Amino acid sequence: MGNTPHIDKSSAISHQGNSLISSKAPRTLHIVLNSVVEDSRVLKCAWSLANAGWDVLVVGAAATQHVDEIGIGYARIKRLHLKPVVVQQQMALFLRYMRKIKRKIENRIIKKLNPPIPNLHRSVAAISPVAFDFLPDVIHAHDYTALPIAGAICEKLKKAGHECQLIYDAHEYVPGVAHLNKPLRRVYTNKERYFASRSAAILSVSEGMNELLIPHLGISTPPFIVANDPLFEGQQPSKRNLRDDCKITKDVPLLVYSGAVAPQRGVGDVLSALKNMPGVHLALIANPKNATVMKDVEDHPDLSDRFHVLPYVPNAELVSYLSTADIGLIPIHHKLNHEISLITKFGEYMQARLPIIVSDVRTMAAEVRRLGNGEVFIAQDTADFAQAVAKVLENKAKYVNVYTPEILSERSWERQAENLVAIYNKVAKVSPSARAHLPFEIN
Repeated sequence: MGNTPHIDKSSAISHQGNSLISSKAPRTLHIVLNSVVEDSRVLKCAWSLANAGWDVLVVGAAATQHVDEIGIGYARIKRLHLKPVVVQQQMALFLRYMRKIKRKIENRIIKKLNPPIPNLHRSVAAISPVAFDFLPDVIHAHDYTALPIAGAICEKLKKAGHECQLIYDAHEYVPGVAHLNKPLRRVYTNKERYFASRSAAILSVSEGMNELLIPHLGISTPPFIVANDPLFEGQQPSKRNLRDDCKITKDVPLLVYSGAVAPQRGVGDVLSALKNMPGVHLALIANPKNATVMKDVEDHPDLSDRFHVLPYVPNAELVSYLSTADIGLIPIHHKLNHEISLITKFGEYMQARLPIIVSDVRTMAAEVRRLGNGEVFIAQDTADFAQAVAKVLENKAKYVNVYTPEILSERSWERQAENLVAIYNKVAKVSPSARAHLPFEIN
């Protein structure tokens, strides 16, 4: 076997959270190239599968030099050095600038060459010992960045005599990922097609994404849809109050945007519109140190009394935290991946019973028009955005009354988890016994 690790199948039990799980429980290894704790999809998958009787181990990337182990319900999370950790902000900015220069050189001079996938060998080397110790029945690759790593480890396990299945969870449509240069997009696409053809199941987040994935991956069977809907039964009351954090009373109009921030997410457009919307406040729940967030604060000093930047809350508490706002915002620009999915915050706003104002991106605009739970405005048109806000604030109850228990139950992670567990059990040919559900919280 050369350098192939030795497989030890003698272990009878494995430690999982605060319980002991029999080695008879089917095992799944999830691989993702982020710090896990802010990735609600990864956390929800791990939590639900563990509740359903699977032994779940998530491997993510350590955000600091400290390698650690945490958990979500019964599932374990190991965070390893899968990519270089940059601590100093100045160094991070320098490296970002150098990557930009590198991309320009690649695009102009070496378009025909195939660049190496970032951190591939480092990640395979770091995760392989964990995989050979854990011996998963299923390896779950979260997003196109994790697929080459998960696929390589799955092949190593099979070569060593341990049978495991690969599941590819396509979070994004690779040709629509704006930050990938053409050579790297080509390399990821080739790996994606290679391992997709060897996957026991492919997951996607929407019908719109499926329409693109089928020709892109060269597959004939549509991927299974597991929409990234929010928790319903797993929700917990928030320990914080959004309006208290903004220091405003119940009668003050409050718009909220929650999640990742980048120029194409449209928060800057909202701030520009806010200048002509006296009395209306905006709460931004995001990383305060995000470069775009800091620039938005710097560029709008005149809105400092109405623009509130607030840190993230635990995912299980987010719906409760959002619920005291008046309107949930999705002001994203027209980008390919924005057109094809119902992003996470769409369902979170629904569960919080907030009217939604969304730009005229295809899938989400169509859903708002179908449900009647908000208004659609022309992307990047600040005047049209302001008119949409005014329309909702004039008759908020009209939009809130759409949220019947049936609609909210349908748009819930628990409903999606039923699909996920069924796919897993079919792929692994098992029927594990479900466990008493533990709270959805990091431990």
